[in-house]
Amino acid sequence: MILDSFDYVVVGGGTAGLVVAARLVEDPTIRICVLEAGEDITNNANAKIPGFGMRNIGQPAIDWGFLGTPQPNAKDRPLYLPRGKSLGGSSMLNLMILGRGHKKEYDAFESLGSPGWSWEGLIPYFKASETFSPSEEDKSKFKVEFNASAHGTSGPLQRTLPKWNSDIAEPYTKGMTSLGVPRNPDSFSGSNGGAWLSNQAVDSNSERSSSASAYYEPVKANSNLVVLTGVHATRVIFNLSLGTSGNLVASGVEYSKGDQLHTVSATKEVFLCAGSFKTPQLLELSGIGDKNILDAYGINVNLNLPAVGTNLQDHFWVPFIAETDPKYESVEVLGDPARAAAEWKIYEESKTGILSGTCATEYAFLPKDHFIADSSAVLEQATHSLRPSLDKIHRAWLGGNDIPFLELGLFPGFLPMVEKTPEAGKSYYSLFLALTHPFSSGTVHVTSSDPLAQPAIDHKIIDNGLDVGLLVHAVKFARKLAATPTLSAAITQEVVPGPAVQTDAEIEDFVRGAVDTVYHPIGTAAMLPRSDGGVVDSSLKVYGTSNLRVIDASIIPIQLSAHPQATVYAIAEKAADIIKRERRV
Repeated sequence: MILDSFDYVVVGGGTAGLVVAARLVEDPTIRICVLEAGEDITNNANAKIPGFGMRNIGQPAIDWGFLGTPQPNAKDRPLYLPRGKSLGGSSMLNLMILGRGHKKEYDAFESLGSPGWSWEGLIPYFKASETFSPSEEDKSKFKVEFNASAHGTSGPLQRTLPKWNSDIAEPYTKGMTSLGVPRNPDSFSGSNGGAWLSNQAVDSNSERSSSASAYYEPVKANSNLVVLTGVHATRVIFNLSLGTSGNLVASGVEYSKGDQLHTVSATKEVFLCAGSFKTPQLLELSGIGDKNILDAYGINVNLNLPAVGTNLQDHFWVPFIAETDPKYESVEVLGDPARAAAEWKIYEESKTGILSGTCATEYAFLPKDHFIADSSAVLEQATHSLRPSLDKIHRAWLGGNDIPFLELGLFPGFLPMVEKTPEAGKSYYSLFLALTHPFSSGTVHVTSSDPLAQPAIDHKIIDNGLDVGLLVHAVKFARKLAATPTLSAAITQEVVPGPAVQTDAEIEDFVRGAVDTVYHPIGTAAMLPRSDGGVVDSSLKVYGTSNLRVIDASIIPIQLSAHPQATVYAIAEKAADIIKRERRV
């Protein structure tokens, strides 16, 4: 086999890229090359063991470590933005939480102009990606019941329920119930509101399940698959003489290894699976984007597509932290060497204990009426909008009461903060208060023609007054929850924001100083009509090209009330199916 010529070239061996590659190499006549900037860390203990999940964040060899632009509405702070750099990408770096959004959110993909991308169009691919077989014992223990028709039982990714839950979970859950937040027995079946137990990308052996372990490992020995690691894609190469329809034709990808440039040819297609930050950057480096931006950096314009790098959406969050009665242990106990050794022994011997999964096991996704008394007053705070079609949907969802606008995640410990740290010997619980549908949106653009330079990532975080108001109400709800009889009995004092922060103005000031992203960027190569700011069509082909597709979270046009990992797997599965179907025609 000629190593520099393939049917398909995949840029990015991350969550989506390895799925597409693994599904296509099932056909032995298809030759595929995957380009990945990182290395294979599948056997790295810090990535494999769930309880060590946060250790790789900030490690340059594994984390791209992007730094956003200073945010004027967040006290001019630049935000740290981790992204996975390895085989498996962010599925090796994240906290392994799996979830699906509300049915109406996926239906919006279709209503915005992408036929076949509704809830019904995606469910087969959610199922194809996963194996989920909870035991009768677990269903009874956790009081859950699942609609079998919505869950996969033979897919590569392993989805399991937690083997460890903290003591603070019970008073938290009772507190939620007392506030009228219902327990959702199956948040994966199209209605994700209410409180529910986390589902994790963790296998039955209590090890991380990622696109690397689940999809790549079983096919890595295939002779028709070549994976190049430690290489940095620099641009897509186009053969401008081949476009009979007037569209650009991708003929390969240029990449660097060390200080040498190389090329790999694609006889059929190129797939960009580099994520919501790198994909728009690579499009612009390849001469596809806003002509004004490309001209400013001396990049030859192959295709003027101004929407590239726009529509950046994320989830924004602030913490609520309280000290608890010491009988409610928090993850701070792992700071004691003896206890850490004991937990390691438990993990090694029984694959249970604190290290067996992500410690955040309880979640609640709340429609606006659960945490806002007067939503009309909040709507009046909106200062500007997303593009009109998206804004219309956002406002309709906020006006209703079935789409969640607030995520609460219970963490049995002190969530990391820059200016505050836990005191030795004390126990804590934290609430992760995240907006699921912020009205603010940002951009990702090149800062140089140098492909190794970081892009400018501007979330424009909470630059919409409505988002600020929603977060203020979120903090108030967290206090309301903390004041419920069962939870208040477990708390000794509020630590963050703290008792000195009381008025709406004081809470807003706290929000601006503490707000961050949830590392769920989407939308920068949106699947929308070109006239409405789209970058790719419903087959995921870049407008104005014949054979260049984007397959990653950047195509998601509108934010979901869910951690995006499971959706990215479904997108990649569907994309592979589209490609196979087109190949047969």
